Amino acid sequence: MEQRRFKSRYGRFALLRAALVVFLAITMLLGLVLFAVDRNARASNEHQARTDLASAARVAAADVSTIRANLRAQAAEAASSAAVQRAVLSGNAKQIIAVAREHHAQIVIDSRRLGVRLPGIQMHGSASIADRGRTLATVVVGVQLDRSFLDALAYSAPVPPGAALLLVRDGHVLAGGPVGAATSMQNGRLQILGLKFAAERHPLGVARASVVAVEPVAAVDAAIAPFRRRLFLAAALTLALAAALAARLARPAARMLADLRHLRRQAETDGLTAIANRRKFDERLDEEIEHARRLDTNVSLVLADIDNFKSINDRYGHQTGDAVIKAVAEAFAASVRDIDLVARFGGEEFAAVLPGTNLLGARRLSERVRKTVEALSLELPDGQRVTVTASFGVAAFPTYGAPGALIAAADFALYEAKAQGKNCVVTASAKDGARVAAGAFAS
Repeated sequence: MEQRRFKSRYGRFALLRAALVVFLAITMLLGLVLFAVDRNARASNEHQARTDLASAARVAAADVSTIRANLRAQAAEAASSAAVQRAVLSGNAKQIIAVAREHHAQIVIDSRRLGVRLPGIQMHGSASIADRGRTLATVVVGVQLDRSFLDALAYSAPVPPGAALLLVRDGHVLAGGPVGAATSMQNGRLQILGLKFAAERHPLGVARASVVAVEPVAAVDAAIAPFRRRLFLAAALTLALAAALAARLARPAARMLADLRHLRRQAETDGLTAIANRRKFDERLDEEIEHARRLDTNVSLVLADIDNFKSINDRYGHQTGDAVIKAVAEAFAASVRDIDLVARFGGEEFAAVLPGTNLLGARRLSERVRKTVEALSLELPDGQRVTVTASFGVAAFPTYGAPGALIAAADFALYEAKAQGKNCVVTASAKDGARVAAGAFAS
């Protein structure tokens, strides 16, 4: 009787211990998942915020160019006015001041400035009144770079809620914030009076000033607060369920999740190199081009091919060839950012999708990878060493507006790199498109 009771107690204790171990394992796993998901969500949110701010700054700067053109047109219209020309020819200061104010302009004759005052930091448009090649006067129309100017820009620019525009010159605020305050901008963060803002800058081409779209870092972080609340609520419910059913469900559930992760990894990963496979590459390229089209940004494609790979296989064997492919894949993957994708395109050919990267940036990365590959040296069992080089072709969206066009352009550039002697980088330009077969652009 006592022995049966002991075994019963021991069995319940063992079951409780096993359930506790499973529960703790689930808790740790869930914590890691939460950390990864939260970090990725914050990174994605910050990337989206910077993209939106960059768009706002770019549109605002474009509006400034339009305003400058309008100022020049207003100045030219005033200078061609018969009333203004008569007043200038008369030399009557009162008459000149009257017509200048009527046109909201300032008329400069020699060193005299008559008409409206143009105080503060201005953006000007001017036109001359001349007679027989001699300049009689200059008509100047200006707009002050102040808070009202920024409000007008923000009205038409896609400024995100909670964000604002600032005018900055030589590291100091001109308008839109504490005027005269020093600014410090680094890694997409602007600091003013001890406060940090997510920010993107765009030069105006006038008075050495820039328009800066800013948003408080706290506001950027707050954008994912609802998602984080739902995430942690789901985690709490999952833990409660795991605590209630750990003894029965923890083990098979863990086995099922492991199987699912393994299957997904197998479906998206190249077996030899452990980088993405062609299927994953095709999916990601479509997504990034669509994303770049919506946000009016860049995405670049790099194709790379190991030079003289057949001779490596023929001379050293396929095991050495596989080792070379793995080494090049590791060099490629180690040279890109976390948001980029490196994939095995086929055989000894690799591809990289670079979101937000223009053609020049992609060429620089390709050159860096090329030098890394060129420096590789693999030692064989017999003591021999194998060196390897690769050729690169680069193309960018929106120069090529569809996945098929982008791949074809990069492939053509890669072909040119091979023709130029290999171990080099060639970029595809818009004129190269006419030299690629039309069928390659159908997709």
